[in-house]
Formats: sequence, C-alpha cells, structure tokens
Amino acid sequence: MGTIDLDAISAARREGKDEKPSVKFGGVDFTLPAEMPFAVVEAVGRMQAAEGDDNAQVADAMADLARSLFGPRFREFLDLGPSVQDITALLEAVAPAYGVSSGESPASE
Repeated sequence: MGTIDLDAISAARREGKDEKPSVKFGGVDFTLPAEMPFAVVEAVGRMQAAEGDDNAQVADAMADLARSLFGPRFREFLDLGPSVQDITALLEAVAPAYGVSSGESPASE
C-alpha cells in the first residue's frame, strides 16, 4: 500500500490562495488559518448536539471553536471580552469566509 501524503495534497490545494480570512474585534485584526480547521466543524457539531440541553457543553464548544480559529492569539482575543453574541456572529460568518455554505462539508469543496 502506498502512502497518502496529506502534506502534498494540502499544499496543492492551497496553491494560489494568497488571502487568509481575518477578524476585526475590539479594533484588533486577527488573521485566521488559510483553511477552516476541522476542529471548527467538530465544535459546531457538539454545539448542535448539546443545544438547549447543556449550556456548559455549548460554552466549551464555542471556546474550542474560537481557540481553533485564533490559535496562539486566542487569549488576546478573549481578553477583549467577546460576548456569546459575538461568538455566535463569528460562527455565522466563518463558513462564508472560508467559501463553505452552512449546509456543506468543508471536504466537499
């Protein structure tokens, strides 16, 4: 069996994509990863599964979503005091920023 080289596949997919999505919050610009992290998809799934049943799970999933998007600058973002509504707005805007519709899996691009 051969090796599936995800590094090469990923590099080829990103070739020609010069722009990364960014977020402006509290007057600060944050550059997001070039591609939507799978952790975002996972966090959204956990939020949908727990919605209305477990606020702690929803909050944890929202934090994981922001952590996966902001990476090492997550704490800087959090220190700006985003509200639940801010994270919800981020969630609603992130799929279109990556060119993925809310009903479409990132893998189907």
